[in-house]
Amino acid sequence: MTKVRAPLTFSLAITTAVGLIGWDQAAKITRRSKRAVRYWSESDKASMPTLDQAIALDHAFMEAGGGFAPILESYARQLDVALSNTLACRAALADDIAQASLESAGAISSSIHAMQHGASPTEIHHAIKETEEASGAYSRLLTRLRSFLPGNGAAQGKSGVV
Repeated sequence: MTKVRAPLTFSLAITTAVGLIGWDQAAKITRRSKRAVRYWSESDKASMPTLDQAIALDHAFMEAGGGFAPILESYARQLDVALSNTLACRAALADDIAQASLESAGAISSSIHAMQHGASPTEIHHAIKETEEASGAYSRLLTRLRSFLPGNGAAQGKSGVV
């Protein structure tokens, strides 16, 4: 029976490598038994190859004509997935900073015009509107910044590090 292996997993990457080089060769280059290598290829088993063994499998796969390093690719994709939330949160933070800066500039500019001698009520109302918009932008920025604190759950992985 063929086991289904989830995408991005090391078990699928090992299965891919062994599919080309064979179980005997995989066991030989990793200095492990065929059973140990089979366990690495099963997603319901906790065992995994060491870094040196993974490199040896990728190397043998490529030497045998494979066009990529399956275990390395699996690792890189898993890392990309793990970092995607953090990167998205940092991009949103950058957007909030830019928006607060833009709104602040508008508030300062219109307030300078409002303090000029002879400023009309319309100019003063415009300065108030711009300042309220800046205040809202800063409130959103504060909320985003607080989300980066430990314990808030946003932008952190299992370690709680942003």
